[in-house]
Amino acid sequence: MKTFVALILAVWMAIAAQSAPDILDGVAAIVNSNVITYSEVRDYVQPAIQQLQRQYSGEELREKIRATQMDALNNLIDRTLILHEFNSKGYTIPDTIIEQQINEIIANEYGGDRTAFTKTLQAQKLTYGQYREKIRERTVIQAMRNRKSQQEVVVSPHRIEEYYKHHLDDYKVKDQVKLRMIFIKKAGADDDARRAFAQSLVTKLESGAKFEDLAKQYSEDADAKRGGERDWIVRDTIQKELNDAAFSLKPSQHSKLIETAAGYYMLKVDDVKPAHTKTLADVRDNIEKILIQEQRARMQEHWVRDLRAKAFIKLF
Repeated sequence: MKTFVALILAVWMAIAAQSAPDILDGVAAIVNSNVITYSEVRDYVQPAIQQLQRQYSGEELREKIRATQMDALNNLIDRTLILHEFNSKGYTIPDTIIEQQINEIIANEYGGDRTAFTKTLQAQKLTYGQYREKIRERTVIQAMRNRKSQQEVVVSPHRIEEYYKHHLDDYKVKDQVKLRMIFIKKAGADDDARRAFAQSLVTKLESGAKFEDLAKQYSEDADAKRGGERDWIVRDTIQKELNDAAFSLKPSQHSKLIETAAGYYMLKVDDVKPAHTKTLADVRDNIEKILIQEQRARMQEHWVRDLRAKAFIKLF
C-alpha cells in the first residue's frame, strides 16, 4: 500500500508541477471523517522538494522525493489525528493567544510592517482567515504535543553514566590556545614597504614592546581595539600557517612574522588548554537534558501511535 501511495504521489507531484491551476485534485488519505488531498500533500512538501532539487539529481532525487512525500503524508495524518483529539476532548485556545502569535510573527519577521505581511499573504493566495487558521492549528498541535510530554521524567545516574561511556568521542576537546594577533594587510605594488613595516613591529616586540599596545596602534583588523585579543582557538580551525605557529608557542611567547596571501601576522599566546576529555561531572547536567528530551520525544511518539491505533485511516 505504501509503495502504491508513493507512486501515486510521485505522479501527482510531477503533473502538478507542470500543469495549470485548474487541474483536478484527488484524495490521498481519509483520517476518521477528514480528507487529506494531494494538493495538501503537494503544498506541505514543496519547500522540501525545492531544497532536494538543489542537492540531488536523477534517480537519487526521485528516491528522495518519494521518501519526502511519504513523510509528508504521514505528518499530515498525525496532524489531523492530533487536531481531532483536541476537538473531541472539547479543548479550546483563546482567540487572544492566536492574535498574539500573529502579532509576534509580524513583529519578528516583518519588522512590525503589517502592509508587508498582508502583501505576503496575497502573494501566497491566502486570506487572513486562512492564515489565522493555520496558526491556530500549529498552536494546537504544539500545545497537545507538549501536554503529552511535560510530565516529570526522571533519568537514573546509571543511564547518564552509560550515555557518557558510549559517547566519549563527543566530549573530547582538542588543544586550544588563547591568542592575540597583529595583522598588516598586503598592498600590491607597495608590498615590500608593508612587509618591512610588519617586520619592524616584530623587532619592537623582541625589544620588549607590549604586544597589546602594538596591536591597538597598528593592527588592521576588527580585534585591534581589544589589543588583538581573540577567543579560544581550537587546533586545526584556522589557516595552516597560523595554526602551525600558534600551537608551537608557549604562554607569553610571540611568533616571528607569518606571511599569508592576505597579509602579515604576528601571534602571541596568552594561555593554552591541552587536549582532554571532559569529565562526567563536567557534562552530567547536559547529558541529563539530552536523555530527558529523548524520553519526551518517545512519549510523544507513543501517544501518536495510540491515536493511529484508535483511528480509521485509509490511504488511496
